[in-house]
Amino acid sequence: MTDVDDKRRLLLIDDSEIVLAYETSLLSDAGFEVRAVSSLKSFVAALTNWKPHLIVTDLYMPEMSGAELCHWLRQQIATARIPIVLCSSAPEAELQDVAKSVGADAYVSKETGLDTLPDRLKLLCEEIVW
Repeated sequence: MTDVDDKRRLLLIDDSEIVLAYETSLLSDAGFEVRAVSSLKSFVAALTNWKPHLIVTDLYMPEMSGAELCHWLRQQIATARIPIVLCSSAPEAELQDVAKSVGADAYVSKETGLDTLPDRLKLLCEEIVW
């Protein structure tokens, strides 16, 4: 890996601007290169000119659920192999079932607090991406 590629690139999608701002701040401070979007249109635009190492999506969004998004991404040649993490405040058992059913690589529950998100995503990157 070259110096330019040392940062893990994350693409976040969540319909809550407050959650996105908080997650972006946490993850950027932890050394991730983060792009955050709050709409499906912005998400698709971000993917056209930037390739993340990992996609983190909220489960419940108005335009398309994280489950539907995961299913759609798995059908696209350009994104089929990018690891996807569902991130939600849904009960962990529900989140686990949904992640398994739609082919997500992992899930992170917001119920345990977002402060641990950077460490959990770093571990996921080590397990899934590299």
